[in-house]
Amino acid sequence: MKRSKRLMPVLELAESKEKQTARILSESRQKLEAAQRNLSSLIGFRDNYSAQFQRSGNAGLASRQLIEYRIFLAKINTAIADQEKAVHAAQTELRKRQAEWEAARKHSLGIRRVFEQSLSEERRSDEKKQQTEQDERAARRSNGGILADFI
Repeated sequence: MKRSKRLMPVLELAESKEKQTARILSESRQKLEAAQRNLSSLIGFRDNYSAQFQRSGNAGLASRQLIEYRIFLAKINTAIADQEKAVHAAQTELRKRQAEWEAARKHSLGIRRVFEQSLSEERRSDEKKQQTEQDERAARRSNGGILADFI
């Protein structure tokens, strides 16, 4: 069996692994983007809530309303801190998946290069073999004519 035929399943497996890691990388990128959007949304909500509180605070607020505002603001800030952690975790995951994809890509390209070199070597070998066979046939034809003259 030719080397290229033996390498074909290895190449297919490497390319499949590369596609799989690319898909996972894409999913990680989407998760990071979603986490960043959620963080941005929470920060926007907190800023709007604070601005609204400031406007209503200028008109005067009861102490109960002030306490509720501080409690709610603390909850929003906790949610923002949690979301910042989620963004950081998604960034870390994305970097990990990027490295995995790069390694799979490098491996796949290496296997492809070996596969293509094998194909080139096989073509050269086949061409050389065909040329040798043609030379032998031509030599037999020319020698056959010479031998017939001696007989």
